[in-house]
Amino acid sequence: TVRARPSGRAAQAKTPLAPAARATRGVAVHAFPKRVPGCVVQSAASRVDEASSRRASVVARAASASTPAPAETGETAAVVNTVKAIFGAGGFSLPWAFAQGGIALVSACLLTSYVFALEALKMLVRAQDTLIDNKVVSGYEQVQTYAGLTGAALGPAGDVLCKALNVITCFGISVGYIIFVSDTLISMLPAETQLSFSTARMIITSLPLWVALSWQRSFKGVNLISLLGTCSVALGMSWVTAVALANPNIAQNAAAIPMSNPAAFSGFFGTVAFLFFIHFTLFGVQEAMPDRRRFVPAVSKAFGLSMIVSALFGVIGAWGFGPGVKSVVITMLDGAAGTAVKALLCVNLLFTFPLMARSCLNICEQFVAGGKEPNLPTSLVTRAAFVSSAAGLACVVPNFGTVLGYVGGFCCCAMTLAMPPVILYKAMELAKTPAEGFEKTKIVVVCVVGLICMALSVAL
Repeated sequence: TVRARPSGRAAQAKTPLAPAARATRGVAVHAFPKRVPGCVVQSAASRVDEASSRRASVVARAASASTPAPAETGETAAVVNTVKAIFGAGGFSLPWAFAQGGIALVSACLLTSYVFALEALKMLVRAQDTLIDNKVVSGYEQVQTYAGLTGAALGPAGDVLCKALNVITCFGISVGYIIFVSDTLISMLPAETQLSFSTARMIITSLPLWVALSWQRSFKGVNLISLLGTCSVALGMSWVTAVALANPNIAQNAAAIPMSNPAAFSGFFGTVAFLFFIHFTLFGVQEAMPDRRRFVPAVSKAFGLSMIVSALFGVIGAWGFGPGVKSVVITMLDGAAGTAVKALLCVNLLFTFPLMARSCLNICEQFVAGGKEPNLPTSLVTRAAFVSSAAGLACVVPNFGTVLGYVGGFCCCAMTLAMPPVILYKAMELAKTPAEGFEKTKIVVVCVVGLICMALSVAL
């Protein structure tokens, strides 16, 4: 009927037969089953559907292949590594810091340290970008370390200053390590034996072990050591918190802790600074990130999380153990569980000591050898002299918190607050883009705050 119409295609759109005409194959199948078996048509239809499905699958795979997978930025790993760098032995002085300085004042210092530390870190990253983008340095490799960036921005004098601060800082940390481990070992002895052991005696007794550790040059199993350290610190902080909360006199202790005691600034501020002013150790975290643009946001998250955890741990520890809390709070733990935590932390510090002091010991060796590669006797004598000097100073220092006050308050402030603004200022001068306006004001403010903190840490 359709073929008989003279209007042809035009008629198809106007007559009810047009749908049937457009579906001629389907009509023919049902109208003439003997000519085209239904099973053949069904098989052909299934093959068409299968081919269509394959084409759709190919198209989907091509589309997925053409759409790049989300790039791994490394931000999560950077947050974890930064938190691990923040919390160490120094964290166990936080309850003592809160008991000394007061809940409100130390909390305010934590918040202020977070703000200024993050601003100083941004200045270091900005200095890197300024030197690279303006071709002052040949590439990122020249400024991927704190020493490299300092040398590129400040010249040979900056390199010497950076090395000097590195040695002083590591020396102070070594003193802190020795005191921490000695006090903790004494607390693990039976009560009658503790009375016959002073900190100085324990330091002298354990000195050969520290010297032997300083001679260690192979660092196989670093990841295992790092994991052990993280677990021991987390376990120790958790156990201290649990013991403090279980103290029935926590309410009375809380009432005895002051809200503010500015006279104790030199003591407690060093503990806070020792935790957060670690910028010279964070360049390795930045270098390991696939997307270095996420470095500052990652560190910001880690600093914020660490600030909250530090405040909670410090306040609960101060309230739980009272005004008489010791500068190494884990020495106040009793029982088998407390002894296990102490032993784990001591093992962690002993194994991480060679890693912590490695850069400092290398600088000392090269200085003694006149800038050349030192021979074995020179290396052994230099390292033994370094550790023995640290142990001698540790014998006359009152407590672990005092060491943190000087190291964190002076050396860490210098490398984290005072120097980064100067590095950025000089980098922008070298790039012929000097700082102006608000940016110049920020540079001056951060540097001045760092110098004031350094002075107060020593003077008060």
